[in-house]
Amino acid sequence: MSDPSRVRLRWHRSSVRALTTMVITATSAILLCAVVYLLSGEVHRVDDALFEATAGLTTTSLGVLNPEELSSWLLIWRATTQWIGGAGTLLFALLVVPTFGGHRRLNQTAKGRGQRAMLFGQQSRMATRVILIYTGFTGAVMMAYGLAGMGITDAVTFGLTTSSTGGFANYQDSFTHFDSATIEWIAASAMCLAGTSLATLMWLIRGQVQILWRSSEIKLYGLLVLVSTMLLTIWTWQDTGGGLQTLRRAFFIATSSLSTTGFRVADWSGWDFAPQVLLLMLIGVGAMAGSAGGGFKVVRVIEILGIVRRELVVQLHPQAVVPVKVSGASVAEDSLTRVQNFQILWVLAAAVGVFGVTAFGEDLLTAVSGALSALATAGPGLGELAGFADATVLAAPARAVLMVLMFLGWLAIYPVVVVLGWGIGELQRLRLR
Repeated sequence: MSDPSRVRLRWHRSSVRALTTMVITATSAILLCAVVYLLSGEVHRVDDALFEATAGLTTTSLGVLNPEELSSWLLIWRATTQWIGGAGTLLFALLVVPTFGGHRRLNQTAKGRGQRAMLFGQQSRMATRVILIYTGFTGAVMMAYGLAGMGITDAVTFGLTTSSTGGFANYQDSFTHFDSATIEWIAASAMCLAGTSLATLMWLIRGQVQILWRSSEIKLYGLLVLVSTMLLTIWTWQDTGGGLQTLRRAFFIATSSLSTTGFRVADWSGWDFAPQVLLLMLIGVGAMAGSAGGGFKVVRVIEILGIVRRELVVQLHPQAVVPVKVSGASVAEDSLTRVQNFQILWVLAAAVGVFGVTAFGEDLLTAVSGALSALATAGPGLGELAGFADATVLAAPARAVLMVLMFLGWLAIYPVVVVLGWGIGELQRLRLR
């Protein structure tokens, strides 16, 4: 019988190796994309190339380049970086997160190479299936845009940045450039689907709609889309002239925010405070787990609400045993602990980001909205980042802070924190020697 302490040590080392590989791969990808920008001859500053590469791979719509001044091939490359970043998000969640999450017990109890090979074989097949669904969804969005009247370059690039929840556009005024109700409906619907999990898309393709009704995550996601669309429609009815256009724009902005895509069709910084706060909340909540979208994630919100409910019940009934459930299944206590830890890290990262942006001369509204949006890998903000603004309105040091937040949001914070903690621990051990 194997020693449990040795099993834990082996698991710890393999986890650190996996997460270190993840962080190094992500960093290398950003550097490589930045080099491509510099070699293109159209981007001349290293910091601009790094920021655009980071925004691209982290699927954040906040860039520094004027897309209307770029060549067609660089626009396609720019959109491709977001598609690659979305694929990376999906694969990291599938192949790396189980190393210290869902498949931990399976890894510990698997005996011999045969069962471990079976485990990784299953992951490999699932990764292939994920990429196929992701690619198919992207192709469908491209075709829809093309049929709605977009040119080939626009259909390809917007298809890539919609399916990946990236949000890069080929025009400074984003989707208002097309002045097409059909294109906006297609984009809003595609963003809504992109913010769901790939499993949801697979169930829809198979016609297994009944499974969706058993998912508490998709119920909350759909409720957020519906309620926020209704509220935005009511709040902006008079300012936008009312009618179907107001409903369409409300649906577009709601799905763009919740899926953390970041496409724009209006400057919502001029609205009342209530819709502004609502949109920032949607950006913070973010998309469903298993999607390319960012944010805190809907499933974590459900678990946090379950923890709060349990604590309230226990305060009233100290002897009560109240499990936290998601989609009817009880969540393990170690998973709940990880969610609470992630919540602390997420809020702490946002707070440090706000401090960093304000420390370099930006106003509080810009800092709060910019830090939240960058950490959620969305893009739109308020203050200096309102409307159709890009990151050039910020000082270079403030942009560097947002780059770090984008990176943390893309990798879901944990891998970076674990690798940094392990590195600091190793340095301390070397000093003691």
